[in-house]
Amino acid sequence: MAVVPRPAFVEGVWGPYSDVLLPGMWLLEGGQSAVGKLLDHIIETHPSHPSLKARLGGSMAIPQELARILHSLAQRQNHSVSRLTQDLHIWPDFHGNRSPLADPNLKGMVSYL
Repeated sequence: MAVVPRPAFVEGVWGPYSDVLLPGMWLLEGGQSAVGKLLDHIIETHPSHPSLKARLGGSMAIPQELARILHSLAQRQNHSVSRLTQDLHIWPDFHGNRSPLADPNLKGMVSYL
């Protein structure tokens, strides 16, 4: 974190946020995203997680099994895995959005065209 007297826009750094830490100052933040842990959370809290874990019995990691399922679905539909969700968009902001919108009330969205 850095506090500066004037707004500074730095590529790869979150902010600037006005009056967040000190009145009249701007906050800049840098850090490492926790996207991998977020994906673990989504998988582990899904209702199918316990049954999938039991079915695999430790023979394969759940992300590997999910990748296998996706490749199988794509092969049946004769296109790439990336096209399976071409009309499905998920924005998982469980604790509000920091960047790029800086909206603490945004909790995410699922959109299907």
